[in-house]
Amino acid sequence: MRVTILTNGPGELWGWVRPVCSELRRRGHSISLWLLPCPFSSGLEREAASLLGVDKLEGPSSFSVTWREIAREHTDTIIQLGGDVSFGARMADCSHVPLTVYSYRHSRVIRGAKLLTAYREQATFTQQQVTPIGDLVKDAVKLDITPSAVNSWDWYRDDDSPRILFLPGSRPKIRSAVISWLCELRDSITRLIPNARIRSLFPQFMPEQEMSLWRKEGLNPVKAGAGAAMREADYAITQPGTNNFEMMHSGLPGLVVVPEKFLAYIPVSGVASFFTGLPLLGGIIRRKALMHTVSKWNGYISLPNRTFQRDILTELWGNITPVTIAEKVRAEIADRDKLSALRKELLGLSGTGGAASRLVDIAAGSEEL
Repeated sequence: MRVTILTNGPGELWGWVRPVCSELRRRGHSISLWLLPCPFSSGLEREAASLLGVDKLEGPSSFSVTWREIAREHTDTIIQLGGDVSFGARMADCSHVPLTVYSYRHSRVIRGAKLLTAYREQATFTQQQVTPIGDLVKDAVKLDITPSAVNSWDWYRDDDSPRILFLPGSRPKIRSAVISWLCELRDSITRLIPNARIRSLFPQFMPEQEMSLWRKEGLNPVKAGAGAAMREADYAITQPGTNNFEMMHSGLPGLVVVPEKFLAYIPVSGVASFFTGLPLLGGIIRRKALMHTVSKWNGYISLPNRTFQRDILTELWGNITPVTIAEKVRAEIADRDKLSALRKELLGLSGTGGAASRLVDIAAGSEEL
């Protein structure tokens, strides 16, 4: 069977598409992967996608080119894992094949499509039936835990030295902007916690040239799968994104931060994105977009907190400094009982694996909703 997958940003590609491709290859299906235009892209999607073993790779191209070309796709079934669902609906209409859409939040009705999500708490945003099947990111984290990956992750530890991961994300523009700020954060943390051991974690498709820059700044960059790295860490500092769920599935406590000074680097979707480059007005639009998103999710910015609508991972956003964050990290790491309880809570919320297998069964028509 030929399966076409549509996706967009780096989190969806590595966290959702990767385990689904692994399951499809295991079953002997042919895979056609389309990278959709996306304001949240890293620019490295094609490099990452080339590691997934697909039979055909298309995109990313402009909206108009992608819209034209997807109408010509010949396939047996379509799986959309991120991006504008208008593309998936158009391909399904033109090819007359079934469409399965997986998302953490379905905000519109798609005629004839099978809508899937991770958790039942995420299945309440549309009038159409949405079926929880588990989190694909959990399957992705499991793919990272191989004997060679675990053996290569050698993180020296003194008696009580806390191991802290910086997770700078997958977008080069943001990483470039925050590198000096993270150096300040590292210095602030080590002043308060002298025996702290800090590493910066990056995906396998991170360019070596950029790794050299982070190495030069003394931020100890490593390329490793989240599943192997996070299980050995004690705490993580990150931004909102897919790695929030990677932390949950790894039982890794941490701090999710959005400093106001970096709002200019946060991508905005929709019509508003055309105006974010304007002086003064662009900053106002980005700030309002952030506030709208925070308000929509009852004040939460991290994915686990949004999903379960309660405080799980610690969050800090707004006018915060490296010193403020370092003080919060020291306080949280010092409370070992709380960290231990949080690890158990995160793993308890993680759920069971096998979402990729269930999704493929449903998309192939061998399992009914």
